Amino acid sequence: MAESMVDVTSIEALVRRFFNVEDFSIQFGVPTFIISPTPDLKLKFKSLYDCMKGSGYLPILRKHDGKIFLRVFRFEGGFGGSNRIAAIVLFLATLATITYSGYLQVTSLSFDIVDPKRNVPLNIALYVLCLLAVAGLHEFGHKIASKVHDVETSFPYFIPGPPEIGGTMGAIIVQRSPMVNRDQLFDVGLSGPLIGFSAAVLVSILGLRLSYIIPKGMIYGVYIPVPAIFDFLVQVFRPSDFAKYDLLLHPVAFAGWIGFLVTFINLMPISQLDGGHVSRAIFGEKYYKVIAYIGVLILMFSGFLLMALLALFMQIYRGHPGPLDDVSPLSFKRRVLGLILVPAIILLCFTSFYY
Repeated sequence: MAESMVDVTSIEALVRRFFNVEDFSIQFGVPTFIISPTPDLKLKFKSLYDCMKGSGYLPILRKHDGKIFLRVFRFEGGFGGSNRIAAIVLFLATLATITYSGYLQVTSLSFDIVDPKRNVPLNIALYVLCLLAVAGLHEFGHKIASKVHDVETSFPYFIPGPPEIGGTMGAIIVQRSPMVNRDQLFDVGLSGPLIGFSAAVLVSILGLRLSYIIPKGMIYGVYIPVPAIFDFLVQVFRPSDFAKYDLLLHPVAFAGWIGFLVTFINLMPISQLDGGHVSRAIFGEKYYKVIAYIGVLILMFSGFLLMALLALFMQIYRGHPGPLDDVSPLSFKRRVLGLILVPAIILLCFTSFYY
């Protein structure tokens, strides 16, 4: 539907207040401006967005054939709602599945043999608190970055999972307003995995101190693949001759292991995963797509076939829209930080079930 003359006039006046307009037209009812490049393009676009916020219009900045196009679309409502009741119900369901997972671990035959006098309720409570802390702090990291950049988000929605694999699939928050530029996209994307990774390190240290070193063959157990960071923490905080002994993980240590696993998957540079946000911010639309399919292959060849297929579906049918301002580059400091820190964390958390 075409814009009214009053709306078009006010939009044009507002855009010209911030930019030098080289050309202006109405394309399919959308006010479209070709603007001149400027060193402070990122700052000016953010100011334009702030002026339009809440007005029912949304500016979007893209570059085509060497020209910078600014289009102003009608924008009714937000990007998603926030359902407090759903958040509470999901949290309670997740609390139940995590608690049952802790019960299965603490009351297993292995622990009956190595520690028959253990405090069962206390150990279950420790597991629940630590796993919720890892998942919750991950989302809290996103919330902090979102708050700093004035990006509206929903309550955290915890996702229950099979008790046999920990009892939860983590948590998500729904974005309720757009990312304005690549700096915002990078900060919000990286903050969750960074804080979640730090929480997993602390939980793993506690869990390893509570774990048991037992002679090989003493009990039957399932060996799990561990990432490099977990193996390093074992060597520092629970060193032993593992040619002769096994390490029976306390449920709290298992919670830390889950934290590293979730961090690894989340940092894959695919679609709406946290790594997808970071990759899109660093590399832009063209190279991000290539890197996303590399991420799918990494998941596939690491043994996460179902997750790889889901990520592939997300990438093909949704991809990543990018920020409103997809012309202004990511700041230099963020680019350096991302290119060093993200691959390092991925390598430290890399877990393969083909071992």
